[in-house]
Amino acid sequence: MMPSFKYHAFLSYSHTDTAIAKRVHSRLENFRIDADLVGRVTKSGVIPPTLAPIFRDRHEFAAGGSLAEQTLAALDVSAALIVLASPRAAESNAVNEEIRLFKFHHPERPIVPLIVDGTRGDDDAECFPPALRFDLASDGSVTAEKVEVLAADLREKGDGFNLAMAKVVASLVDLSPDDVYRRADRERRKVARRTRQVHALIYALMMSVIAGLLGWMNQDYIKGQWLWFTKLRPYMLANVRPYALSLAEEQKLEPGQYFRECKSDCPEMVVIPSGKFVMGSVEADDEAYLDEDPPHEVAVPSPLAVSKFDVTFADWTACVVAGGCAPIDSQGFTDPMLPVINVSLDEAKKFTNWFATMTGKPYRLLTEAEWEYAARAGTTSVHYWGNDLKQGIDYCDGCIGISSIAPVGSFKPNPFGLYDMEGNVWQWVQDCYHDDYNGAPQDGSAWSEDDCKQFVSRGGAHNGAPRRTRVAVRVKRGAAAKIANLGFRIARDLELTTR
Repeated sequence: MMPSFKYHAFLSYSHTDTAIAKRVHSRLENFRIDADLVGRVTKSGVIPPTLAPIFRDRHEFAAGGSLAEQTLAALDVSAALIVLASPRAAESNAVNEEIRLFKFHHPERPIVPLIVDGTRGDDDAECFPPALRFDLASDGSVTAEKVEVLAADLREKGDGFNLAMAKVVASLVDLSPDDVYRRADRERRKVARRTRQVHALIYALMMSVIAGLLGWMNQDYIKGQWLWFTKLRPYMLANVRPYALSLAEEQKLEPGQYFRECKSDCPEMVVIPSGKFVMGSVEADDEAYLDEDPPHEVAVPSPLAVSKFDVTFADWTACVVAGGCAPIDSQGFTDPMLPVINVSLDEAKKFTNWFATMTGKPYRLLTEAEWEYAARAGTTSVHYWGNDLKQGIDYCDGCIGISSIAPVGSFKPNPFGLYDMEGNVWQWVQDCYHDDYNGAPQDGSAWSEDDCKQFVSRGGAHNGAPRRTRVAVRVKRGAAAKIANLGFRIARDLELTTR
């Protein structure tokens, strides 16, 4: 690039595409151009070893200065313009203005579109801003005359991330994309081969060290490492990580949508929207306990995913097989689709921690407020099907005197798509138990204390009294409690695209 330029390129993108912009920016700044190409002279100047720096963050602007003036100044010292093309970018006035200014003031410099979402020419999903699609008049205004635009597409259905990055680099240094990609791919394979060899050597040495030190070193640590490399890690790589959602897939999730992040035998999740609700006993509830008062408004500020069913014996067995959980007393039950029982709070947390490790995602138990919000699912009655318990015959194991636990999915779900939020088995939540809701958090977080002795379970059970099968009912238990009608379900924090 010409030495007079401060930046090799200016990265233009919509604020809602920040996550992918950071990834593209990092990859381009760390892209190592093949040594055989460095120093070659092209129309763009002398090819450098790297493309750093690339302007991305407007926080570099001086405080108090005019945003428009500082943007133009940054564009003036940039050798090229990279545009992350998406429907959000197509609707962004800021992105459109950056393109327009760059085209008008520097028509000889390259503009490199990179498609991250949407479809060019589609009225409902157009990804190119107007200043990119149309020519400019002599005064710099956007005309109605279309121009041909060549773009790289980093999506899997397009070029894929690696080839798209090579195309961008090639455009910036004025070389053939194939030349850049083949050389970069050759270097990547060389580095990957060296990395595998080093990892194999380290692994072999580590296994030797572990075998030699078993007699006198910390047994728990060594057993943990042995378990990780011989059971947990192989299980994770074969059965979980290939099925975990990518960030792009996660950001496209909608409320009510189901997903599962494993090959089989793990909780299926449903997306729950953010919102507000009144937590505690409702006016129509004549059987409320004192610890359900006072009713108070709580906000669940962010969408989250909640397991469609209670964690089942099949889910628990998968954790046991992988080495993450210990076997539990099944009380003679053999149906893998029954909710798991006889688990303490610590064991329930151990399962969520294991699954979080396997997926690399933030799985956990629900807070008490999240549980009631998910159970009510927008309703304000005693039960999520109405005020009369007997009306729950299609929704609830325990509302018609069933004497044994039912397989998950045997009854109808609530409006959020969650099953058995009342009846069947009690469900652990994170919170410490308090005698009432005075002083309870109003932001959906867990109500915890350092010296907590009693914790909360929610939802009732198949063999409980009618008064204890209500959305608002709450029961205190010691963390070590293992009961034949007590299980749990899990939650997962989500990172969704701002809409």
